[in-house]
Amino acid sequence: MKLEKRTILITGGSSGIGRCLAEELVQAGNRIIIASRSAQSNRPEMIALTCDLTEQTSVTELVARLKKEDLNPDILINNAAIQCTPKFIEGNFDFHSIEKEITVNFTAVAWLTSLLLPLLMRHKPSAIVNISSGLALYPKSSSAIYCATKAALHSFSQSLRYQLEETVVSVHEVILPLVDTPMTEGRGSGKISAKAAAGAIIDGLKRDKEEIYVGKAKWLPLLSRISPAIAQNILKKH
Repeated sequence: MKLEKRTILITGGSSGIGRCLAEELVQAGNRIIIASRSAQSNRPEMIALTCDLTEQTSVTELVARLKKEDLNPDILINNAAIQCTPKFIEGNFDFHSIEKEITVNFTAVAWLTSLLLPLLMRHKPSAIVNISSGLALYPKSSSAIYCATKAALHSFSQSLRYQLEETVVSVHEVILPLVDTPMTEGRGSGKISAKAAAGAIIDGLKRDKEEIYVGKAKWLPLLSRISPAIAQNILKKH
């Protein structure tokens, strides 16, 4: 995939992997649109638009603004995600977090995909990139909702790829290991940096890989064939 002189919309691009993707891609001559609740930019080639992915109205307003200002993306990177760690059986589990987590991690992806497909179809080629996790394949004991949304995103990416295989829109899924971002602060060890993750994602896209396994996640396909139980036990404690 060519990643120069494109218009790329990145959700959750104000920090972490999204920010690193934006900074690296803008250096290649791309026009970057960052969509997040706290989007900020002081660079003319990096446009920051405010969008609350928990609100359908906010998402539709974002797409309307893209059309009005002729900011039609040819690549959509669904990067934004949130993760609530308490288990259902723990006293600090927040019932009200369920809907928010599902909406940001999955529903908003479907909203944006549906609303932006007509724009993506105008470009040849164009792409949808969904940032997922090894937890989509093998969930851990905590963050059950997060794991479920990533599993849904994995299935959605595969099905959407089938639907669009005769069109100009390609669908890519990124399977990440534990990455050092604000979301994972204070959790786990052996993390890779957000910059390293972004670099691996861009490399995979340049090579037109439909499923991009990053870092330790590269071992998951092999472990799945040799011993699914090993992969399950490793990710369970992730």
